[in-house]
Amino acid sequence: MSMTTSFFTLLATTGMLALVGCDRSAPPKQTVRASGSSALQPLVNAAKERFEADNKSISIEVSAGGSKKGLSDVSSGAVHIGNSDIFAPDDLKRQLVDHKVAVVGFAVMANKGAFNEKVPALTLAQIAKVFKGEVKDWKELGGAPQPIAVINRAAGSGTRTVFGNVVLGGDAFVEGQTEDNSGALVAKLKQTKGAISYLALSFEDDALVTIRVKTDEGAVDATPESIAAGRYPIWAYAHMYTRGEATGATKAFLEYVLSPDFQSKTLGTVKGFIPVTQMKVTKDKD
Repeated sequence: MSMTTSFFTLLATTGMLALVGCDRSAPPKQTVRASGSSALQPLVNAAKERFEADNKSISIEVSAGGSKKGLSDVSSGAVHIGNSDIFAPDDLKRQLVDHKVAVVGFAVMANKGAFNEKVPALTLAQIAKVFKGEVKDWKELGGAPQPIAVINRAAGSGTRTVFGNVVLGGDAFVEGQTEDNSGALVAKLKQTKGAISYLALSFEDDALVTIRVKTDEGAVDATPESIAAGRYPIWAYAHMYTRGEATGATKAFLEYVLSPDFQSKTLGTVKGFIPVTQMKVTKDKD
């Protein structure tokens, strides 16, 4: 056996052979960054989990911060995708491409207690008076005496914009406490006696009261069926905006989110979301 052969035999037995004469490394992962709506985060995270399992070379990074931040981030190029509950404003529409990936419902949710046991449903007019600060106690809504503590989302929130436009006719909320994030808002509602706010249905929690909307047809629950039929009024499109047409890994991720596989098999399992194709009503503004 030659000295060269002995050398390579030694390397093989010590597990070092792969390091000799070869400097090949795996290509770096491509990263797709998305920011924006916390209401959309459960849906985007579900898509991320399944997409990454089948696409090992692509990483999806998702952060919240509100719809307006998502729109600002994607328009500036800070992220590849801006997640939003609201339509992009006119000054951004020319540079952004709208991918409507789902419909999301919103509802009034409140701290649970004896004070609102007898308040299963409210009209939109009653809800508006609460969030404008004109109704200040649960007894005015048919409940037991308990001051109402309104907790709003921050000004950059798409949830606030959608809810305000549908229920209040604009941003006419009474001043008070605010929360930047839907998850933090759920925790605050649980901790604050008499508190009330508005959240995407993806954050519905058994420890909170979800208030139905009283209409001429009776009390309407926020269900996929009632939203799709247009009987429940507080909903919005889930938008994933890109700056120009999506390319590369971003395009691949969006194509997956819009694919029949995700839309028909996965989207319906994520609480609070409805495929756009199921909607019997449409809207072109918030």
